[in-house]
Amino acid sequence: MNKSNSEIIRQKLSDLTLIEKEQKENGIHIPDIPFSSTRISNDRLEFLNNFFFKKQDLYISKHNRFAAYPLHSHQFTELNYMLSGSCQQVIDGKPITLKQGQLLLIGVGTSHEIKPLGENDLLINILFNRRVVTVEWLNQMKNSHSPLIQYLFDLALNRGNTAVHFLFDAGESKKIQSIIKNIINEYYAAEVYSSTISSLYLPILFTTLAREIDQTQKSNAKTPEKMVPVLRLIEDNYKDLNLTRAAAQLGYNKTYLGNLIKKTMGITFTQLIIKRRLYQARLLLNTTDLPISDIAQESGFSNKTYFYKVFKDRFGYLPGEEKRRQRSFK
Repeated sequence: MNKSNSEIIRQKLSDLTLIEKEQKENGIHIPDIPFSSTRISNDRLEFLNNFFFKKQDLYISKHNRFAAYPLHSHQFTELNYMLSGSCQQVIDGKPITLKQGQLLLIGVGTSHEIKPLGENDLLINILFNRRVVTVEWLNQMKNSHSPLIQYLFDLALNRGNTAVHFLFDAGESKKIQSIIKNIINEYYAAEVYSSTISSLYLPILFTTLAREIDQTQKSNAKTPEKMVPVLRLIEDNYKDLNLTRAAAQLGYNKTYLGNLIKKTMGITFTQLIIKRRLYQARLLLNTTDLPISDIAQESGFSNKTYFYKVFKDRFGYLPGEEKRRQRSFK
């Protein structure tokens, strides 16, 4: 069976580069940016525009694995997309874990460093300069309350309020995932106008992200009072609570309660319970030395195999990887 273009590009990204081979062997960072395209600003390494945007407004690359990337900032905006696995970063002195499917926007002037990536960790860097963002497009978004749109306005108007970062859980949205993968696949296809087409996807990506942020804010603002006791009950009894028991304790019809949760929260009762149990599991993985089987039980998962499945479905890797990564990062 012939591989699709997407599969070919994924394999290309997985293959080791020459720099990765050297970094894997000695664990030492090998500079991948010419010295002439960097400078020291405020005692910190800064990457300049000239290397990345000679003939285009968009530059995409895979982050080289197996060695820590030193503290730096940029004259451009960077999007980090976690195609697979996860990575640890420190942004303005604060640690952040970027998981599979998540998207991190790093604003102009924001300082960050990246801890070593493993074999299965694919981090894609999507860089763009200010010309990609037009005021004409942004004026159509002026009613959005999204901090993302506010950042893009500051960027386009060169107002200087750009040393920020935003983390988006893009893995929760199939539409956003599709847009990001279209950007990457089109760029690496390297056909006529590929870079231009990839750049044109960016306003679509930002508009979609802004819409989801606005919708989430509106949904949160309209949460009915009657959901408060539901959420409290889940918080106190997530380990063994089911919909039948919840309905009985709250005095609701089971079907009515299930529909209410779905309509208000956007997810089913079961998904809400699993989300809370997984939160507890991650907390225990990062703060205790309990065996994973005990953590599963303590979090409300009686079936260890099912726990592994839902954990990997949600975060993109297994519980043991979470424990190992958090320990190595401390």
